[in-house]
Amino acid sequence: MLFEVLTTGSMLGVLGASYYYKANLNDDSDKILKIAENCGLYKKDEKMRLYRRNYNKAKKYTEYVFKIPLGLELQDFLDKYGKFKDGLNNRSVRRINLQDFKNLKFDASLLKQIQALINNRVQLSKEIEMEYDGMLITRVYDEGLTKELLYDDDLLAKVKNWQVPVGVTYKEFVVHDFEKLQMLVVAGMTRYGKTVFLKNSITTLINNEPDNVKFTLIDLKGGLAFSRFMACKQVQTVAKNGEETLQALEAIHADLIKRQEHFLANGWEDIGEAGWKERHFIVVDEGAEIAGFEEKADRDRATHLLGEVARIGAGLGYRLIFATQYPTADVFPRQVKANTSAALCFKLKNSTQSMVVLDRGGAESLPTGLPGRAIYQTDCDSIVQTPFIPNQFIDIKIKPHINIRPRSDDASVSHRAKTEEKGGSYTTKFEET
Repeated sequence: MLFEVLTTGSMLGVLGASYYYKANLNDDSDKILKIAENCGLYKKDEKMRLYRRNYNKAKKYTEYVFKIPLGLELQDFLDKYGKFKDGLNNRSVRRINLQDFKNLKFDASLLKQIQALINNRVQLSKEIEMEYDGMLITRVYDEGLTKELLYDDDLLAKVKNWQVPVGVTYKEFVVHDFEKLQMLVVAGMTRYGKTVFLKNSITTLINNEPDNVKFTLIDLKGGLAFSRFMACKQVQTVAKNGEETLQALEAIHADLIKRQEHFLANGWEDIGEAGWKERHFIVVDEGAEIAGFEEKADRDRATHLLGEVARIGAGLGYRLIFATQYPTADVFPRQVKANTSAALCFKLKNSTQSMVVLDRGGAESLPTGLPGRAIYQTDCDSIVQTPFIPNQFIDIKIKPHINIRPRSDDASVSHRAKTEEKGGSYTTKFEET
């Protein structure tokens, strides 16, 4: 009896493994073509045609190269991203792990155990990437991105100087280098990772460039997001309301103009030629709150000052991170938008908001209830899972840089920029007021 069960189990195991491999030949080309046709991605009688298919075993994706009809462009297909993704994941498949057969119990229930292993089904979770280089390249990954990425010492070791970790794509680790892309826009609904990324960036820069980085932190929802950084010696200002924001931006603008004049006088084109190591980061969280300033003159002035930093600050050593959860055209400073070199966009409510940030839809189609998932845009778009940085980890990393100083009665810190030139050097000091 036991021999019969074992024999039957072995045969089922072999048949199950055979079925598994036959059912997973990684060919979704027919389905992609059908989805494109159903979405109207054709011109008259001309439809997409498969040119080549290759499977990358190491990175577990299948690359399809399609010839698309004249008159269609990459954006037409990106606009239908959600339909392609859902269409490729509309069924479950058998998932057999042959290692599980080692854990079988050789008793009367053996046959049922084997059948359970063979009949194990999982919902598909494929992810897709699209790009264009004369033909449409579509990569279909066997499995989606990780849903959790912890910021730890190993991850911190992957970035240096003025780099900050953006996260992982389906195939690589991505960093943002503020020496190459000086201005960054961050957008996303609350609880999807926007503020966590800002804390990630501040902690990274303090850890990697403690003697050269300076911060002006603007949190227009009361300063809670940046409260743990207030005592860091690298932090010049934490502005928590409209009045403090205007004071901080006026000080930065005055410093920026004087620095520009100093560079002109010395014939320096930018901060690299000047040989200055300092970089001053202006980090704005909830930037859309500027539109809520009571006085129109204050709103206009704050918007203008941020625009000036974005327009002329890069070559003078200023870096801007502008973040908002309400990216609409009437609250997004035009000069910031025009001079932005990169964007990190978490899930947004609708395609209109996505268009403001990315100039295309897509952020509204990011997974619901999945913090950290975002679109990182430079010269191309990548879907990334950004790292989660625990507050305990932040506290450990910034502790050596805490500068104990007396606090004013209202627990706010504002500063006045004071520029000095001595012996050919140029420094900016900040005095408490």
